[in-house]
Amino acid sequence: MNKKFGHIEIPLKRVHIELTNVCDFNCVFCPKSEMKRPYGYMETDLAKRIITEIKENNISEKITFHVMGEPTLHRDFFEILSHARDIGMKVGLTTNGGGLGGKTGKQLLDYDLHQIDISLQTSDKRSFALRKAGKLDFDTYLNGIFDFFSSYITKHADTIFKFRFLNTRFPRKGLEKRKGPIKVISTTAELQDTFRYWAGRIYDILGLEHEKREKAMANIGKLSAYKWNVAEIYPNIFFETYVLEDWGHAFEDGSIKDAWAGYCFGMRDHFSILYNGDVALCCIDFNGRTAIGNLHNSSLKDILSSDELGRIIEGFRKYRVIHPYCKKCLGSKSAASWLLKPVVSIMALKMLKPFFYKQIKLYK
Repeated sequence: MNKKFGHIEIPLKRVHIELTNVCDFNCVFCPKSEMKRPYGYMETDLAKRIITEIKENNISEKITFHVMGEPTLHRDFFEILSHARDIGMKVGLTTNGGGLGGKTGKQLLDYDLHQIDISLQTSDKRSFALRKAGKLDFDTYLNGIFDFFSSYITKHADTIFKFRFLNTRFPRKGLEKRKGPIKVISTTAELQDTFRYWAGRIYDILGLEHEKREKAMANIGKLSAYKWNVAEIYPNIFFETYVLEDWGHAFEDGSIKDAWAGYCFGMRDHFSILYNGDVALCCIDFNGRTAIGNLHNSSLKDILSSDELGRIIEGFRKYRVIHPYCKKCLGSKSAASWLLKPVVSIMALKMLKPFFYKQIKLYK
C-alpha cells in the first residue's frame, strides 16, 4: 500500500528537476519562444538539497533532469549528478543529444544512469532544420549520438535508453499558424521507415544476429502513426513517438473556454521543480503557472501538504478542475470540443490508454 507524503501518494514514478531553462536548441515546436520566465540556473546547493529530500522520503522512484532547457548546460551538472549517485538516487537524464558527441558525452561515460532519454524528435536532415541548432549539422549530431551510445552501452548495459521522435500525424493549427508547417513523422509509412533506419543503426552497433534482426524489422510493420508508440527494440532500448503538443494552448491567439471537467497525471505520477525552486503540478507547465510553493521558503513536505494542493488533488479525483491554468490547459476553443473533450480525455487516460499508448516488443 502506498504511503502519503503530504497530499500525494508515494512513491511517484518520477520528479522532474529543471536544472536550467536555457537550451542551445531553438526548436520551433518547443514553447521556449512563449516562455515568460527569465533564463537561469538552479543553485547547486538547492539541487542537492532537493535530491536529498526526495531520496530520504522515498518520494519518487527516480528523479529526471527535465522540464525546459538542456540540463547538461548547468555549470555544476556533474557535481549534482555525483551527489545523486553518492546517495543512491536513481537518475534519468533527458537531453537534446547535441553534446553527447563531445566533452559532455565523454564525462557521462563515468556515470551509471538509470535512464537516458535522447530527444531526437526530428529523424532526418530535412526535419532537423526545425531544431534550429545553430552550427551543429545533422550528420555531426547523428554520429555523435551513435558514438556515445556505442561507448556507453558497452560500460553500462543495464541503463534504459529511450530515443524519442516527434509524431506530427495530428497537426496543431495554432502552433503552425505561428511557426509554419511542422512535419516530421506524419504517416504510418514514415514512422515505420524511420524506426527501421534507426533500429538498423542500433543493431549494427550491438551486432545483433540476422534472424533476430529480421524478426524485429518485421514487427515494426505492426506500428501505426495514429498512436503513442513505445517500441522495445532490444532489452532496455526503446523508440518512442510523442504526438505534437500545443503545450496547453500556448500558441493559440484566440480565447480558450475553461474546461468544465478533466483529469491529469500531475501529482499522480510526477511533478516538477523549476530552476528557481518553484514546485509546479506537472511537466507541461513550462511557465510555472501552477507553482504551489517555492523551496527557497519552504520544505518539499510543507509545500506538498498545503491546503491548495489538497483541493487540487481532491478535485481531480472527482474529475473537477480547480487550478485556473489547468482549466485553460484542458480547455477548448470551440463549444463542441469544450463539451466533449473532458469526457474523451477522462476515458482516454483512465480506460483507453492501452489502446492509444501502444507498447510492443520488437525484439523477441
